[in-house]
Amino acid sequence: MKKLANFLPRYPSVVITGLRRVGKSSLVKVFLNESDYPSISIDCRRLYMESGGNITSSDLISHIERELMRVSWKEKIKALLKKFKINISNIIVEMDSGKMDLASIFEKISAIAEKGDTFFVVHFDETQYLRFFGSRGGNDILAFFAYVYDNLPGIRVIITGSEVGVLHDFLKLGDYSSPMYGRAVYELALKPFSKDMAVEFLKRGFQEQGVKPDFDVEKVIDKIDGVPGYLVLFGMKYIDVRDTFLALEEVYRTMEALMKREIDELERRSRRYLKILKLVSLGINTWTGLKNYFFSSGDKISDSRLYELLQSLTKMTFIEKREGKYKIVDPVLEEVLRRSL
Repeated sequence: MKKLANFLPRYPSVVITGLRRVGKSSLVKVFLNESDYPSISIDCRRLYMESGGNITSSDLISHIERELMRVSWKEKIKALLKKFKINISNIIVEMDSGKMDLASIFEKISAIAEKGDTFFVVHFDETQYLRFFGSRGGNDILAFFAYVYDNLPGIRVIITGSEVGVLHDFLKLGDYSSPMYGRAVYELALKPFSKDMAVEFLKRGFQEQGVKPDFDVEKVIDKIDGVPGYLVLFGMKYIDVRDTFLALEEVYRTMEALMKREIDELERRSRRYLKILKLVSLGINTWTGLKNYFFSSGDKISDSRLYELLQSLTKMTFIEKREGKYKIVDPVLEEVLRRSL
């Protein structure tokens, strides 16, 4: 929170990365709620799904339009939208996208923010999905980010994403061919709680609720790690049922439903992705072990293809490599994969 407060006024763009459920969106939401900055948040994964996997400028403008109407600056925003000849009726806004574009919208918002001596914050969540914007792998939206960076001092952009490597590959901050190349971006990596902090988090949560746990808190942390989203889900369920096993089962059941979408998306790209994840979860976690398994099952995968798949899963933070062995990063995902075999 302190880093975000200190660096947001100094950097036009802030990138926040971390595992799923580690609290990136919650961090930004709490920060914006407690700050005086007017803001909107764009859920890029939802945008991707609603657009059928091919995000257009009209899709993004429509999404921004809906979010703008929730801003506390409602009257100023309405006045802004009226300049674009948009018909406003209560909270229903019909936008004539042919009469406006992204740059024009944000130019006006920036001007309002500057007059108010503040910043307007635009939060793009799961931003890696914007690589499906337009027909050039998201380069058009990167060019827009660069335009905002260079020309609109009243705008601040916060970018969050779970697929850390994919997000960085999309932004291409170090690639001279990228529209964002050479622009100073503050990067904040949000980590799970340490084991000690996770234990303290659960204990204090139970204390606030007047509940005395009858289990070894450290053993629970070993199963779900220090990911805040999992800790909250477990703690709330335990308070309801007072049963450690049932509370853990609730975490696995809930996350299995949420993870299914990601797993289905992976399988759509390649069935080998899911096969690798399941094998790693079972302990077949070396290059040789994986290659031998594919061959023994009749899949003559090439070395280069296996390397490519493992690199992609690493970039998407599904797996990591430690001392020559691959490991599922998220312990809850690992358990979900084991159960799906």
